[in-house]
Amino acid sequence: MPIVWRTILVRPEVKLSQLHRYLQAAMGWQDYHLYSFTIDGRMYIVRSRAWDVDQKVYDARRYTLARLFPVIPARFTYLYDFGDRWEHAIEVEGLQPAEFRKQYPVCIAGAEPCPPEDCGGPEVYRELRAILRNPNDAEFAKYSEWATSQHYRSRFDPKRATWEMRAVRR
Repeated sequence: MPIVWRTILVRPEVKLSQLHRYLQAAMGWQDYHLYSFTIDGRMYIVRSRAWDVDQKVYDARRYTLARLFPVIPARFTYLYDFGDRWEHAIEVEGLQPAEFRKQYPVCIAGAEPCPPEDCGGPEVYRELRAILRNPNDAEFAKYSEWATSQHYRSRFDPKRATWEMRAVRR
């Protein structure tokens, strides 16, 4: 199991571009970087002038989970920040009608706080976590101050993640 993970419930008609915003909110990131979804070898993005890809890409604003995954369970990749390379394995465990009067999206589980933006990628984040867990480390004060400036939260809270995801729609 990865050190950082989230389980979220979304409506089946959610578009990939909206799913990206929910993932950003559930993780605790600020959406500073480009992203892509890779599904069955196809790349889904929201094209901008910053993109320089030499393969056919699909518009993430046009495709819903229900359309892309008529058969489940399914798995695909979400890549955020091409420099740090935060690669996420997304698992669609089920598609079912939304429950009456239940609000979506909702975060029902997760572990570990989100890495700060631009912290250097998964390996550097592991080192950073070790430093931040040890107040006696010589680099604790420096990295603690930096992490705080990067909106770093020392704990994961599914209620806060749910609130953040719901705020995305506003």
